[in-house]
Amino acid sequence: MVEHRPVAGEDVDAHRRIRRYAFHAADGPDPEDEDGPTIGQPFGLYDDGTLVSIAKHYAFDARLRGEWVDLAGLGAVATPPAYRDQGYARRSLQASVERLADEETPLVALWPFETAFYRQFGWTTANYVHRFDCHADALTEFDVDSGTFHPVGPDDWESLEAVHLAAGDGETLSVRRSEQWWRNRILRQWGQDRRHAYRYDRAGTPAGYLAYEVEDGTLSVAYMGAVDYDALRALLSFVGRHRAQIETVAFERAEGAALLDVLSRPQDVECTLTPGPMVRATDVAMALEAVSYPDTVEADVTLTVTDPLVPDNAGQYRLCVADGRGLVESDPDTDSDARIGVAGLSGLIVGARDATATARAGSVEFVDTGVERTLDELFPTERVFLREFF
Repeated sequence: MVEHRPVAGEDVDAHRRIRRYAFHAADGPDPEDEDGPTIGQPFGLYDDGTLVSIAKHYAFDARLRGEWVDLAGLGAVATPPAYRDQGYARRSLQASVERLADEETPLVALWPFETAFYRQFGWTTANYVHRFDCHADALTEFDVDSGTFHPVGPDDWESLEAVHLAAGDGETLSVRRSEQWWRNRILRQWGQDRRHAYRYDRAGTPAGYLAYEVEDGTLSVAYMGAVDYDALRALLSFVGRHRAQIETVAFERAEGAALLDVLSRPQDVECTLTPGPMVRATDVAMALEAVSYPDTVEADVTLTVTDPLVPDNAGQYRLCVADGRGLVESDPDTDSDARIGVAGLSGLIVGARDATATARAGSVEFVDTGVERTLDELFPTERVFLREFF
């Protein structure tokens, strides 16, 4: 019998060993390995009592079109080599999505080891990651005002929270961080090692922060937040002033290539674009009702949805929108206006792409004339950026 359940007791160590072998095999086995305080809930897929596949569930409050909603994070998805190619990974993913739907969590995100692997199970890329690499000298040109920098540690997390929330204002999938997340994921690395961290104060008020690591001549910014572009310039200048200690700098930004506009020598900075985190709806009706819609749009649209992972999601749904809210009901008898996969629908819900771009990717087929425009009005694109890695 195959069963999906929380991991407890002696299986906690087995869960840790499977995770370590899947993601850190080059480090060798270490039975004393600890990641520090446990964050997230470990789950396992068991076949006749044997742990054959694992995952970890995280719970977040995340912004979705200007409102806070429940967002699940799915991490540490792994199957030991002895049990691969037997369908366990698929069954584990399905069980996780169904469990999260039962818990009334409308969306689940993950960081894929391979985008194509999770795309086949209904996930879609939430945002692309712009990584910037440059010599430290390229960041020393900014004029910095009278602000000051102060080293901070885990006990100072509260002084950074307002900056983080301001930096993420207007960004879908920006999350509200817990104290535990600040202490053990932002200001520390995944093990026990502390990150270097500084807060930037302006007129006595926190306006920015940096958490970074230095290794082999490169300063790598793990997390950065700024309340405005002036604060961002100050942060970048601070990083650049490490040029006596380092050669290169690496960091990521939500605004993407637009950041090059603030540099006087943009050709000195290399910008790399890669697929980032992925997201999908756990329950179609719940996700469509969780999202807020433009107040000026009223619509009545019927969607035929397919889902390659969760059979209960497949069906025909009528979405009625008025006064910024949506009401969804199963409607198998009405003619469909559009046929869409759950991945394409998830992208519309979070604002990763509009209906036109979704159609270009082959994820939606418009049946009724004008439905493309209706979907574009219902689901305008958003600036989507999930910073948290799990």
